Amino acid sequence: MDINIKFLHIPPYISSSWNNISALSFDETKGVLKIVLTSGTLVEIPRLPKETLEKIFQTHAKALSAEERPSSSKEGLLGFKIPLGMGDQLLNFGSMMQHNFDQRHSPPLSKDLLNKIRSTIHAIGMDPSLFPDPEPHCNCPHCQIAKAILPTSEESAPLEGEEEISEEDLRFQDWEIEQTNDHLYLVTNPLNKKEHYNVFLGKPLGCTCGEKNCEHLRAVLRT
Repeated sequence: MDINIKFLHIPPYISSSWNNISALSFDETKGVLKIVLTSGTLVEIPRLPKETLEKIFQTHAKALSAEERPSSSKEGLLGFKIPLGMGDQLLNFGSMMQHNFDQRHSPPLSKDLLNKIRSTIHAIGMDPSLFPDPEPHCNCPHCQIAKAILPTSEESAPLEGEEEISEEDLRFQDWEIEQTNDHLYLVTNPLNKKEHYNVFLGKPLGCTCGEKNCEHLRAVLRT
């Protein structure tokens, strides 16, 4: 084991320079040190002595302080860099945490990158609610990421496996449906009780509105 300002060497778990390490965190419940690499890989090291943990965190802080402040926007404010998958371009952690009006027309971030960012945030135990809310109609990196990870955001991108509710689905909620007999249903407009229709689900299907495949019939079928 060797821990110095240039690299971290803890066999058989990790041997890397600090430049390749984005963030450190410690899970007290599991007693596991979590190391997030710039590639997005998570390294977990269990059962390290308290003295070793303190030395690792102190050395990491010294390594960050020793780095010259970069002029390029590729460097993260907290030493946190995530590869964009386009050559050597990197997304810095600072841009993730701050809305940038000048970058409002940025190209969309890939789903793979958003998933990687989501996984990294989860791995280091960061609360997504700490992210400032995204600005409407802005496409800067922060707003794109915030829309993807904040479940309460109105413009939040649907998570993988979720279905978006269409306008047609919402229209089905505009009708009150009551079964009055076998295969017979009364469909009423809750905003105008005088507007009501009888829908028959026998053979043939039909509605008193006279239209085929009308929204009243579809509403009953949905229920």
